[in-house]
Amino acid sequence: MAKLPNISILGCGKVGTALGMLAARAGATVVAVASRHRCQAKKAAESIGGSVRVLDMREAAAAGGLVLLTVSDDAIAAVCAELAQARAFRQGALVAHCSGSLGSDVLAPARACGCAVGSAHPLQTFPTVAAAVGRIQGAHFFIEGDDAAVTVLETLARAVGGRPSRINAEAKALYHAAASMACNYLVALLEGAARLGDWAEIRGDAFLTAIDPLVLATVENVNELGPAEALTGPIARGDVDTLRRQIDAVKACGDAALLGAFTGMAGLTIDLAIRKGTIDITAAEAMRALLRDVKE
Repeated sequence: MAKLPNISILGCGKVGTALGMLAARAGATVVAVASRHRCQAKKAAESIGGSVRVLDMREAAAAGGLVLLTVSDDAIAAVCAELAQARAFRQGALVAHCSGSLGSDVLAPARACGCAVGSAHPLQTFPTVAAAVGRIQGAHFFIEGDDAAVTVLETLARAVGGRPSRINAEAKALYHAAASMACNYLVALLEGAARLGDWAEIRGDAFLTAIDPLVLATVENVNELGPAEALTGPIARGDVDTLRRQIDAVKACGDAALLGAFTGMAGLTIDLAIRKGTIDITAAEAMRALLRDVKE
């Protein structure tokens, strides 16, 4: 594996700290960390170990041959512009961010300073640094940018145990929306299911505990069979009366957000059932009519 340049990490949250820890374990040299909150940078430096230094943002940017901007998405453009204006980046350095929704063009000020720019987004969920360290290994990294940056970012992804994949910068927002549906919206759907369970007088965490095996089995089925073949339930069977009773019951809860989520997902499920081939156009139209009635 090609040797990585010395790494500076600007932004010491979960992703930045975990990448620094894993890169150091893989033999890369993390020379500097920086954060708006110095105590957070010190904590990251302790976790990464070695000779990493806690510096201010400008000093850290100047120290690395690979500068990772792992600040929040909304701060990336401003931080990059501020550092570029201060001439903090080395000529010929590689500057990258780890945002899923932004392309590398947001780093244009660094490119104007003679740097190659790119982005590498690990497709995983990281509630804690410890979780990030475990989950980055095996995660797909979606990478784009200037050729020189992409080559190094692919090397970094492999070094930390990830799986590099290419993506077009123009597709980043749509890619991130897809990831949000798979992760964040799944959490919201489970919250919705818990609310409906509560309306059904299955209190507290009891319903979430009860549906846990169902959720895990569903994910396993999708992984094994694909979404269409994994689909079961009343819509897949073309059971119009059952869907009508479900809609009426959810409507009676008086929660507009829940009703919107339920009927919205029902519409996608009808499309999936047609693709699976288990319902005909007549059944599909009867179910879509129920959904139209809710909107009206």
